[in-house]
Amino acid sequence: MKALLIKGQSVYDVLRLFIDDLAAAFQATSYEVFILDPSVPDQAALDAFIAGEPVELVFSFGIFGESRDEQGRYIGDMVGAPHIVQYVDYPLSHLTRLEATSPKVGLLMVDESHVAAVASLYPPDRFASLAFGPHAATGPTVSPGLDAADFAAHRPIRILMPGTFHGAPPVGWRNLQPAVQAIFAEAVERCLAVDWLAPLDALDQAMGNAGLDPADPDFAAFRKLASYVHEQVRTQRRLFLLDAVIRLGLPVHLVGDGYDQGLDRHKAITLVGPARFDETLALMATSRVVLSANANFGQGSHERPLCAANAGAVAATDGSSFYAANFDLEAELAVFRWTRLDEDLAAIGALAEDPARAYAIARAGQRRVAAGHLWTHRIDVIVAAAKAARAAINP
Repeated sequence: MKALLIKGQSVYDVLRLFIDDLAAAFQATSYEVFILDPSVPDQAALDAFIAGEPVELVFSFGIFGESRDEQGRYIGDMVGAPHIVQYVDYPLSHLTRLEATSPKVGLLMVDESHVAAVASLYPPDRFASLAFGPHAATGPTVSPGLDAADFAAHRPIRILMPGTFHGAPPVGWRNLQPAVQAIFAEAVERCLAVDWLAPLDALDQAMGNAGLDPADPDFAAFRKLASYVHEQVRTQRRLFLLDAVIRLGLPVHLVGDGYDQGLDRHKAITLVGPARFDETLALMATSRVVLSANANFGQGSHERPLCAANAGAVAATDGSSFYAANFDLEAELAVFRWTRLDEDLAAIGALAEDPARAYAIARAGQRRVAAGHLWTHRIDVIVAAAKAARAAINP
């Protein structure tokens, strides 16, 4: 069996590392794998790979589903295999790309509400397949240590907080009519009032409150702008998290782009700055707790908690139905709630100073990830998506 994996550019090279780990996982299950890297093309090697036994599937993260050659052929057409595209963030935030995606592409989403949103906004036959495909841990597995004392001695960073800081950018609906702006603002308020609400659900509720019927086909294009709600909630909550960290004086190392250098005035904050994802993974392996926001994925996962647990740290994140279904919360994962942010973050801060408790959670979390949340555990999901897409293309 053969799989063609396409490696594109991404912030901090995150998705490039995903492809490397996914390739290793495919190879471990007896696949022959070719990684196509457009930044260093090897056309002869690619042609030789395609010319042999038929390729079972093509896979990429979020990109190339819309790409065509001079003859108008999509990548799946050129290779003669189903192309599976996995979106690792909110798909409607990439609406132009999504709209141009081949109808023969199979889509995977890292959040079940993303699946529901796409299913609600597009006809059932718009894409060849559509399914939930959760994130997986990327990077080396690093032992938490021999015991709590070893854990503490080799993990000098109390709390690591990786991720880009977006600040408070202008709202996406700022140039629309006042009545429309009010609908989006209400949708955001609805999301921020609870621990989590799907952006499209919030928009539909706000539309209904304004006397509009979300089921009316005339509003189909309007509902695709639910990305405005998602992006505002995501950035607002990341700002809330940083403000709470500062307010509580938590000893946090901030890793990523966009942070104001003025944060140095807060003595508990250490600014690490931007780092490649492999460098961030190495920092996770020297951290007791890795704190992250789940990118507004209330029915899915972000890669950071899974990677953190794999690196032997305590993964601390806001909750989701995925974590609740797959982890023993508090025993394997530290979870905070947006509606009790200060209280829960204070508890996470105390955990970082309690090596015995932190070590127990780190060990249990790593065992859980190793048992079910590595890329080797996602192969079946990708293969099933390819089979479903193939059946739809060739009924």
